[in-house]
Amino acid sequence: MGISRLENGGPRKISLYEELFGRLKAEILDGAVPEGAVLTEAALADLIDSSRAPVRQALQLLFEDGLITRFDGRGFIVGKTGTLPKRIKLADYLGKLFAEDDDRPVFAWQALYEDVESIVVYRSFFGRYRINENELARHFGVGRGVARDVLLKLETLGITEKDDNFRWSIVPLDSQRIRDLYEVREQIEPVALASALGGLSAEHVDAMLSRLALALADYPDVSASTMYELELDLHLRSLQACPNKEFLSILKRTHCILTLSKHIVGSRIKRPEYEPFLAEHIGVFKMVQKRDEEGLRKAMRDHISNSQPNVQARAAYIREHYQPDEYSFIL
Repeated sequence: MGISRLENGGPRKISLYEELFGRLKAEILDGAVPEGAVLTEAALADLIDSSRAPVRQALQLLFEDGLITRFDGRGFIVGKTGTLPKRIKLADYLGKLFAEDDDRPVFAWQALYEDVESIVVYRSFFGRYRINENELARHFGVGRGVARDVLLKLETLGITEKDDNFRWSIVPLDSQRIRDLYEVREQIEPVALASALGGLSAEHVDAMLSRLALALADYPDVSASTMYELELDLHLRSLQACPNKEFLSILKRTHCILTLSKHIVGSRIKRPEYEPFLAEHIGVFKMVQKRDEEGLRKAMRDHISNSQPNVQARAAYIREHYQPDEYSFIL
């Protein structure tokens, strides 16, 4: 939730769908989004890094206001009934909808997300467990909708899932699942990054290499959050230029692997004297710099293959030396 002001000056919480509705409405009325532009739940959810539920509510409000209309296709179009649909890349028009600046709202689910992610990822090492949505909300003192938004975000990363009865559970990160996730990554990530070459500027690659060189020079005096950001530089941000969005959708469910080390290395497990992924990431970006597709695929595949034993060892160590923490919302 964001924060706005009431007429008496007091704070008021704004839900994500209200904030999204207000911003989309302003953009449409200002003419920033052309008539006929197709708005879909999936595209907008990806744009603001959200689940589809608040997007669906925002679109319904825009529809009720007559700013968008349904058509013979998926989603809505901007304009009145009869407007011809126009397929556009929404990021080109709405890329700054929630820009990274001081005005970006911090929603309630974001405020507690890291805490919940840490708890759930750690518990996933020990098997499958139910999550009670009401108890999760009560534990953190938030509404049930906020708790659901957190669980939906975790679901997109392959950390939680719903069964046929709409009950939430933690997806186990056992050795077999880790192997399966790495198989997916080895098959898809090298191809996806190679196909993204045309969208990776020299400035982007230089920035990635500079960040890695600095971390390599400072290691091990590098925070867990910085190490995680460096993982995202390669395995998330650079892959966004891949034109095959189905690849990206599949890979998103493997990101639970990236969160694993973020929550245990340096806290429950001692940071290793040498972290090979820094040099391996540099090797990958060097191939990007050279525009060497074959070398890039090999460097990426080798990096992913090399990292699996370390991740398996860390997960095994946690299962052997620790017990799961108890929480009222985990059953």
